[in-house]
Amino acid sequence: MKKQTAAPVIALALALSANSAAAADYEAQIQQLVVSGVVEKWIGGSFLSSIDQEEAGFDPEHESYFTSGQSGRLSLPLGDMLSLQMDADNEITSNAFDSPEATGNEDDNSDDFSHAFGFGLHVSARDPSRGLFGAFAAFGQGKGDSFQGRYNFWAVGGEAQYYADDMTFYLQAGYLDSKGTNIVDDEQGTRDGLHDAFFVRGVARWFLTPDSRLQGEVAYANGTQDTAESSGTDNAPFDMDVIQWGVRYDTVITGLPLIGDGTVFIGYRGTHFDNSCCDLEDTATFTEHTVMAGFSYHFGGQTLLDQDRVGATLDLPTFGRWVAGGEQID
Repeated sequence: MKKQTAAPVIALALALSANSAAAADYEAQIQQLVVSGVVEKWIGGSFLSSIDQEEAGFDPEHESYFTSGQSGRLSLPLGDMLSLQMDADNEITSNAFDSPEATGNEDDNSDDFSHAFGFGLHVSARDPSRGLFGAFAAFGQGKGDSFQGRYNFWAVGGEAQYYADDMTFYLQAGYLDSKGTNIVDDEQGTRDGLHDAFFVRGVARWFLTPDSRLQGEVAYANGTQDTAESSGTDNAPFDMDVIQWGVRYDTVITGLPLIGDGTVFIGYRGTHFDNSCCDLEDTATFTEHTVMAGFSYHFGGQTLLDQDRVGATLDLPTFGRWVAGGEQID
């Protein structure tokens, strides 16, 4: 009788042991860095507020416009804890179709944001249970809608993430510079775009479930803009501030045709530009508000939370938008 009673107990113990081992294997598996990527597309609209023109320093033709963007990120493990991530992103507005290049008329100049694009490279060391630290570099372009408003940028910096259960805290800081592409001399090349700037950005992500995420962020950049020769005042170059904030919500929709699971998101981004000084020409302040809705496809990592801890978790500030703002308030 004792043998008959012991048999099912032993069987249950073995089953529980096997399940525990399988769970441990699964836990170990998702804690390994994986080949991972994200591709996303969004559409939206922007409008301007808090416009303060000093001597017609900022005179946009459009105070509201359509905008859209797309981006891609790919993360490659280089070892148990080291990974390499590559980024690409692009944003274009309806203002691009009114630019002098589009119309062929140089008189169509206006202080409107046209487009931005960028490329980035991240190298980081990561413990998926704790966080990561690393460095990044980026380059690209931002353009206001004036005839000489195309500015190339480059940026370098450091970054770190801290993982706390269902929260991720992300900090970046570094240096940003830019230069005009269709201006004839070096002095004018650094005239209007935001340059010689430092920046800092903080992001908080809260995973309400493994497949839904609420994100908030704030960023600040400070640099210079304009020259004494072009502005006609010894007060130049002007000190320029960029303050940016945003919120975004992502959730996964399962069983989509062809691609399987996909993520939809909505978001808002606010950006304030300010080089106001001395009631002089070429100085102004304004704020741009952008609302967006989009779709993203993820691979690598079983959930959004997995993706965040072992996959393509890094991204970049909107550098191209920042340097374009320097040209707008020239």
